[in-house]
Amino acid sequence: MNAELSSLLAYAEQKLMLDARDADYATGRLLALVGKTEFCRLPADSSDIDDILSRIFCELEGADRAVLGERLMDAVMLRPSEFERIFWQKYAKSPKTATDWAYAYAVDSNYVKAGALAKNIRWHAENGLEITVNLSKPEKDNKDLLRQLTEKSPSYPKCALCRENEGYERPGFSRANLRTVSLRLAGEDWFWQYSPYAYFGEHGVAVRREHVPMTLDGQTACRLFDFVDLFPHYFIGNNAPLPRVGGSILMHDHFQGGREMLPMQRAGVAVRLKSARFPRVRVGLLDWHSTAFRLSGAREDVESLADLLARAWQTFRFPEADILPFTDAPHSTASFIARREKDGYVLDVLLRNNRCDEEHPDGIFHAHRDKHHIKKESIGLIEAMGLFILPARIQRQLAVVTDCIQSDSVRLPADMGGFYPMTERLVRTHGGCTRTEAERAVKREVEKTCKEILADIAVFKPDDTGERALCAFLEAAELKKEIL
Repeated sequence: MNAELSSLLAYAEQKLMLDARDADYATGRLLALVGKTEFCRLPADSSDIDDILSRIFCELEGADRAVLGERLMDAVMLRPSEFERIFWQKYAKSPKTATDWAYAYAVDSNYVKAGALAKNIRWHAENGLEITVNLSKPEKDNKDLLRQLTEKSPSYPKCALCRENEGYERPGFSRANLRTVSLRLAGEDWFWQYSPYAYFGEHGVAVRREHVPMTLDGQTACRLFDFVDLFPHYFIGNNAPLPRVGGSILMHDHFQGGREMLPMQRAGVAVRLKSARFPRVRVGLLDWHSTAFRLSGAREDVESLADLLARAWQTFRFPEADILPFTDAPHSTASFIARREKDGYVLDVLLRNNRCDEEHPDGIFHAHRDKHHIKKESIGLIEAMGLFILPARIQRQLAVVTDCIQSDSVRLPADMGGFYPMTERLVRTHGGCTRTEAERAVKREVEKTCKEILADIAVFKPDDTGERALCAFLEAAELKKEIL
């Protein structure tokens, strides 16, 4: 164990700013964690944290590797106050300098588990979407997410997002190596942390300090723009705050953002619109698979128009298109996605509705049942923006479908009944082809299904009824189509 702990100490001095003055203290903490009382420091290689931790785990049979790994890292890391102090020191040079350092620290401290994330599968689809198979996080069920809203919260911390998780442990759960940065958004206390399940570049979460449910209100755009004022190189957006169309943790208000342009943000404007009340705001209906608007211009005007648009949507009714804003609960909400550009502020407004009926018990504007074999979970902010996070089971299941195509036969295990129509169709059109051709055909089918899911969540469909509903909504939102 001397060699392994020596490597961890050397790594911490090189990567985690462990001060020589604190080396004895850190050594004592490490020895307590591994159950040793004697130590002799040796010359050590400090290059690979996954290798260092693996060697320590091999010496400790039966240890909970996830929890022990975070405890070991915490013992050699900066304290939260030190981390935040250095962050703002670097911020004085530039926001990008600060976030570059903080994200690298999250990776080096093994909070963002780069080694595990590198195993995820990701590709750019031919239809402009991006697909990733998430091998590091379990699939969630919409019923579980709904149940979270009615279950009594624990007393401390109240959920997995609360700041009290910084350094917190309980059986099977640890956030010992979490470090966060305090923020003020719209006059409220928030904080920023990076996501251990990073789906895209520097993926992080801004969390309200107070444990209150997710909401869409008149301050949402203000909070988002305060964030991009602090970090103009990041985008930030709110998950829709309702079950089935929202995020995985609805009981605590939070945003998601990071340093990557997602497919919807690259989409152009299909229909230019104008607002008589806010003539300086450039408004457009996006050329996108689901229903989204883009507002750009001066900050105050964009905030005000976004609020008008959201309030109009939250009360808009068009039963012919299955749009009802309220039955036994509210159904209509939206996601706002903010970013800065050279000539002002940009806010994309994505309209959502979570109503169910007998034909679509999982949601009228959710992925329909014929696509649940690919994606059954809520279509939250990130997927609605065109980056699909598919569950780990897909890797095995798509390999089985590929085998069927190559062998020109439909032979599926009992747990893959939902794949039968897809497999039969692909075998009929591609059966007997090479492995490479079969894999390509399967990928194209997945891409097509994901695009169709975005069409499912669109509240205004590309048909006569959808067009009439859209025109009625534009009138309610005081928007008119621009005549070029």
